[in-house]
Amino acid sequence: MTVRRDTHELKKWWQRILVSIVVFILRLYWSTLSIKLTAECQKVVDEVQGPTVFAFWHNNLFAAYKLYRLLQKKPSMYALVSPSRDGAWLAEMFGRLGIQSIRGSSNRNGLSAMDNIFKKLAEGAFVAITPDGPRGPICKFKRGTAMVTKATKTNLALVAVKYNHYFTLPTWDRFKVPYPFSKICVDTKTFPCETFEDLTVRELSTVLEDELISLQQKIDSRSHI
Repeated sequence: MTVRRDTHELKKWWQRILVSIVVFILRLYWSTLSIKLTAECQKVVDEVQGPTVFAFWHNNLFAAYKLYRLLQKKPSMYALVSPSRDGAWLAEMFGRLGIQSIRGSSNRNGLSAMDNIFKKLAEGAFVAITPDGPRGPICKFKRGTAMVTKATKTNLALVAVKYNHYFTLPTWDRFKVPYPFSKICVDTKTFPCETFEDLTVRELSTVLEDELISLQQKIDSRSHI
């Protein structure tokens, strides 16, 4: 993957040491969390094969690693990460966790990132995208994800998450962080690539936004996990 000049990376030794410490703490943190899959999500985990795009809202990013662990024996997982300084920290952390990064966003390195996503999907990989990231607006499905799934004729899995106990950070996306020893429920809704054939990118973005909002509302309405 080609890294553009305006893509930030961690180059200082103390930054890499700090990331190692953070990743160690996060692994311990995640080990206290239990995950429950809905029947639909379990089916995806058991049966998904070939190139697939996984899309979930940015504020559910904390739970993504638990789902990734269940998919770890499947094809390689790539995540779209902002080329910003904040993205450099996230990309380094992902690398330590076994998730490879594609650097880019709708604002910077967009075409380069899109090209790399196309290549990885052509190789049969999984790609994880937060369609409202990296800076929002919250729960707004940007066109990039729709462009990828439509142009590559790739299957899409929307992912929604619920924690039984969590706190919310004062960030643009109201990022959710579960308390230690919390439970996580994950639901999915899949769309075969044929679903997108008669829709424009704009129409598809609207449809997928509505579907992901509906899926999140559905799992939020569960009385217990």
